[in-house]
Amino acid sequence: MITRKKRLQGRITIFLFFFLWFLPFPGLGADQAGSPAAGPTPGKTGEHHPVYNDYARFLAGLPNPGGCLAAYESKPEWVKYAGSSNRSWESFAARQLQPMRQWAAQELGAAQKTTVFYPFSGPDFLNLYTLFPRAGTYVLVALEPVGALPDFAALDLANFLARMQNSLEQYLHTDYFVTAKMNAQIARTELAGVLPVLLYFLAREQARVLEVQRLVLKTDGAMEERPAAAGNPGPGIPGVRLVFAGPDASKKQTLYYFQVNLQNHSLARNPQFVSFLKRLGPLTTFTKSASFLLASQFSSVIRQLILDRSSYVLQDDSGIPLQDFDPAIWRLRFYGTYKGPIALFKNRYQEDLAAVYNAGKEVYPLPFGIGYHFRAGTSNLLFAAKKPGDSSR
Repeated sequence: MITRKKRLQGRITIFLFFFLWFLPFPGLGADQAGSPAAGPTPGKTGEHHPVYNDYARFLAGLPNPGGCLAAYESKPEWVKYAGSSNRSWESFAARQLQPMRQWAAQELGAAQKTTVFYPFSGPDFLNLYTLFPRAGTYVLVALEPVGALPDFAALDLANFLARMQNSLEQYLHTDYFVTAKMNAQIARTELAGVLPVLLYFLAREQARVLEVQRLVLKTDGAMEERPAAAGNPGPGIPGVRLVFAGPDASKKQTLYYFQVNLQNHSLARNPQFVSFLKRLGPLTTFTKSASFLLASQFSSVIRQLILDRSSYVLQDDSGIPLQDFDPAIWRLRFYGTYKGPIALFKNRYQEDLAAVYNAGKEVYPLPFGIGYHFRAGTSNLLFAAKKPGDSSR
């Protein structure tokens, strides 16, 4: 005969079963069958969530057993991708990143602590972070679309990982993205934008991704925020904001990427971007492999904004022409060697820059390759610092 105590225990068991069954767990982990969740649940703007770091580590080929994508890590295509990513990264880090970090720590000083602006960047956050690891804010600008967090349940994982690997292959060999090739890769539905590449770099640099928000910079200057999984952001300048903590986790840092054409005709239609940059205060501007666009008459607005608003400029010879740096305003230091541009830009040879390097009096060593001349011993950098009293306008 069933006692009253046993009947009570049975009712409690049934209650707990239904409570746990219908409880809306917040995570984005595997479902009951062990398959990963379809995609990130849209969160509130400004909300930190571990899913963002889970995605970054997965995209970087780094194991994350407790993450929401852990069920994918046993798939052969991811195991192969992770092994290839590790080999490529280790080689690139030893050859490129280690000497770059040591040089930056010795040479860039106070330029480390301002907002760093990188026009014509593509998704190349890695060079910026390696050279300026302590900046509070990074702003990347290029023509490639932003993209969104991938929905791995809805796409072909093998194709997606192949696109990721192909998009990074040349970069990890030459240290720059070829715009046409990058556009061809991210035009594929499997990749769709630069966000996966930005997350890859953050995870590989041992940063913890805390927040990812899609942005639209409206014509009135307002910044509209949308969850990272949102679709078409609507009219305005599309962008993304990533908040992360570096390896020492001592402070939060912010990375912006905006898809906008920086030529004069585009900025005339999108004055809100110029206003956004001005609100950030004094800048450190970095450019490399910039197709000599800053030397063009069609880019005079952004060139002058850089000269007016930057306290420091670090660039290779594809950036602002040497003749535009007024020696009454700027202190200049030259690094590496200058033999002229690559053949594609042979009409951009700078005789005044060549004269400085040929004289060799104020030229210092550059222990790594960078830009189009990516091999060590063939590249150059100019570091310009504003003299005291010539503050940014």
